[in-house]
Amino acid sequence: MTNAISPNHALYWSDSLAEELLHFLTRRLRCSDTAAEITHETYIRFCQTSQATPVNNARALAYRIALNLAVDYQRKAKVRSDRAVEGDFEVFADSFQSAAADPEQIAIAQQNLTTLETALMELPSDCRNAFLWRGIDGLTYLEIAARLGISESMVHKHLTRATAHCTQRMKESG
Repeated sequence: MTNAISPNHALYWSDSLAEELLHFLTRRLRCSDTAAEITHETYIRFCQTSQATPVNNARALAYRIALNLAVDYQRKAKVRSDRAVEGDFEVFADSFQSAAADPEQIAIAQQNLTTLETALMELPSDCRNAFLWRGIDGLTYLEIAARLGISESMVHKHLTRATAHCTQRMKESG
């Protein structure tokens, strides 16, 4: 079942407002596809809101809806990104675990460990320490940030860089 859009919406919503929102969201999110999706969702929510209550300032309402949707999107993206980094630690751990320790598997594990150690030594000290504190000591982003005197966002950047670098070195070593 679809809801009919009231003709009164044309009084409030215009192509120029949609273009303005799209431009605003593209600058904020740095992704034109995501901005277009959020602009569309803004229109839908704008229509739903304006059906329920009269609109005094359509532009302000549209911007508030768009901004709320953009913030929600960015929060979800950060959570997905954080989880992706967490998953990469598990890949490293799996490469060193073995149920049966025959000589060949021990040699492979030692080679992997040497490759990982070399890759970590190639990283700047803050990046390396963040990686080790998170992966081995299990410190939170907040705890790592406090130890290094940086923001949690910078901790995330260090972990992403370290994980990508180590992953690349492990792939290169075979």
